[in-house]
Amino acid sequence: MSKKNPGPNEPDHVVVPPKSKDNKLDYTYIIGGILLWGLIGWGLDFLFDTAWIVFAALPVGAVCGYYLARHHQSMAANDDGQSQ
Repeated sequence: MSKKNPGPNEPDHVVVPPKSKDNKLDYTYIIGGILLWGLIGWGLDFLFDTAWIVFAALPVGAVCGYYLARHHQSMAANDDGQSQ
């Protein structure tokens, strides 16, 4: 295999960071879901002059964040065997 010389504006090597096995991204999705749905619930409480919608929206946000994290992991697992 011959080594191709890079152009003047191209790097001569590419560094690919190792994949992280910790699930910090999962917590980010869950916290983001709680915050987003909490704000939506707070806005609906303000709009309808109630006080319970925000408390119903918080667990919905946690469940949606968990689902999104699992979906993201399954799509990343499917992409592991494919090359670009």
